[in-house]
Amino acid sequence: MAQLAEIFDHSRLPRADKPVFKRFNQFQVDEKLPLLQADIGPEKLDYQQLLAEALEKNGKPILPVRRRKPVSFETQACPRCQAPQDYLYANNGAGGQLKCKVCQFKFQDGYAEKNKTVALRCPYCQNRLSIHNRRTKFDVWCCYNDKCSFRLGTIASMSPAEVADFNVHPTAHKVRYTWRTYNFELKGIAPESPIQAPVDLSRIQASPEVLGLVLTYHINYGLSARRTAAIMYDIHGVKISHQTIHNYEMAVAAVVRPFWANYPYKLSDQIVGDETYVRVKGKWNYIFYFYDAKCKLILADYVTPNRTTESAVIAIIQVLQKMPKIPENLNFVVDANPIYQVAQIYFAQQGIKFGIHQVVGLENKDEISREYRFLKQTIERLNRSYKENYRSSTGFGSATGSASYTALYSAAYNFLRPHEALRYRVPVELPQLRPFERMPDKWLALIELAQSQLPTAA
Repeated sequence: MAQLAEIFDHSRLPRADKPVFKRFNQFQVDEKLPLLQADIGPEKLDYQQLLAEALEKNGKPILPVRRRKPVSFETQACPRCQAPQDYLYANNGAGGQLKCKVCQFKFQDGYAEKNKTVALRCPYCQNRLSIHNRRTKFDVWCCYNDKCSFRLGTIASMSPAEVADFNVHPTAHKVRYTWRTYNFELKGIAPESPIQAPVDLSRIQASPEVLGLVLTYHINYGLSARRTAAIMYDIHGVKISHQTIHNYEMAVAAVVRPFWANYPYKLSDQIVGDETYVRVKGKWNYIFYFYDAKCKLILADYVTPNRTTESAVIAIIQVLQKMPKIPENLNFVVDANPIYQVAQIYFAQQGIKFGIHQVVGLENKDEISREYRFLKQTIERLNRSYKENYRSSTGFGSATGSASYTALYSAAYNFLRPHEALRYRVPVELPQLRPFERMPDKWLALIELAQSQLPTAA
């Protein structure tokens, strides 16, 4: 039995996806924006007066720092009391923070007041925020004022058991106001077509009929590349490899995706977002879907190995690119993942505002969940439909392959697939496709239309 179990674990047999518990990023979103105020710098003091007061009070002077070896700081004097370098010492080793022995002021080596024009301050107590962590794409700021009203209020709202645990494990509870500043930019974050085709679509050896059949079997009916190759030979007598099918898939996706992404859709006010799991090179990746639940349109299909705020931002950008003008009452229905709240705040900093309605859990325990759960269920059905299509392939062998297949699935969903909720009509009826009844012919007409919309080389 153990040998059979091991064989099954290492086999490539398609198996049903089981629910996998993946914890959200463990942070909470503080909705209040930090205050941006001019930084007037530290209170100015006179180090000579401080030395005289210390001598009078303690009966002994404050001596210069005794160094084991000579040091040379970039900062020539304390920016607060102007004490010379003799009274400055490295407060955190090689970290670059200095401390003045006279006035106890801490600052970064190379401190320059002209570069400190704006400071982030806590919206509850106006205390200046300090860097807590530096990450690859963002910095975490924190208010370290122990008397901050946010901190005191959070502690006061704790239960006795939580207070007892807080006293033992204070870092396990979020009680301080925190804020994140991001290093990525809106521009260039979501290119029109991230798919680079390995072959030129105009130079493929297969006939257009073969290409249309391959796309129909592989995308519409969800057959794996190997099964598609087998059916092409067994039924149609066309010998083609599974790798060639993947190459055709990427070549068509590179043409069709810009057309799908830039099409002038007519959208409703029922836009919902969610993430679902996919296998890429044996590891879990995520598809960030945004979906018009009323018009049955896929608006974003970002495939990424990371379930982060940046991923949510990119997916939302894909939605905004399909809007000629952002509505004033724009709202997104999403789950309880806090990355969407952080993305909302990030866009607000860029001057783009929209609302977020979060449907929490599986039961309607709040008014928002009761009102918008039906929208969340529509994108859950989309997730199931997508998984049914790709499951036979047991996952994707590359990131490009997953992006290509997902782009073609989205195009077929919007332009080729009839929907029962739309009385068996496609979401977007393209006039160029109406003369054709067979799905392979519709695929070829869609490719031709997408090619006509591509910018011509100069």
